[in-house]
Amino acid sequence: MADERVVGALGDVNSLRRAMEGVTAVVHLAAVTHARRAARYAEVNVVGTRNVVEAAIAEGAGRFIFVSTRAIDRRGGAYSRSKADAEDIVRSSGLTYTIVRFPELYGTGGSEGLDRIVSLARAGAKVPVMGRGEDLVCPMYIDDAIDACIGALERDVADGKTYTLAGDCISTRTFAEEAIRAFSSSSSIIGIPPAAVSAATFLARFAPLPIYPDQLARLRARKPHPTAGAEHELRFSCRDLSQGLRALADKQGSG
Repeated sequence: MADERVVGALGDVNSLRRAMEGVTAVVHLAAVTHARRAARYAEVNVVGTRNVVEAAIAEGAGRFIFVSTRAIDRRGGAYSRSKADAEDIVRSSGLTYTIVRFPELYGTGGSEGLDRIVSLARAGAKVPVMGRGEDLVCPMYIDDAIDACIGALERDVADGKTYTLAGDCISTRTFAEEAIRAFSSSSSIIGIPPAAVSAATFLARFAPLPIYPDQLARLRARKPHPTAGAEHELRFSCRDLSQGLRALADKQGSG
């Protein structure tokens, strides 16, 4: 638990400066990950990052950790472009920085991406996948992602570096099967025709569908390979999927 909580807003530099008074390091995780308007990604992820960087510089923060994404290819849609632009801002800031790019995370308690599959499996509901569920994801458990951030914060060897992290890559169908198994669920997996998904991503610009306009492009865009030596330099380990899902099931079972 944090010793102190200070409320600020990414669009308000003064509030960010107040939040950073006396700090020695900043870990910038705030971002919009799913939006129906491309401009929303730019407003939060690009302008917001610039504001956080400016506040960190003004308040003399010594270290800056930026949490980014493995879906960094600009062909991955508006979200991917916004994170690439944000990375450029951090690199050119003059701050002592580390950029940590995460793959698809699970266990965050969110309602999108892999966490949606986990939630449906836990509830015994039908789990939709696109087509045969052959698209690849490289899941990482949230606790391992947190450990990587701590390593980036504490390890001087990480200064000025960009780390791309990933778990073992598997199909979305395999992830769904593993989640169903972990929760001893009665869920079944249903395939959604790719044409229907493509149509839905277009309509999602205007309607509150359970998919977002750039979601398909982000999933299928080329991803950089994991950084060799990242686990050693950041002193963390990425547990395998069965271990992560078991830990998540135990955590939620005791919650």
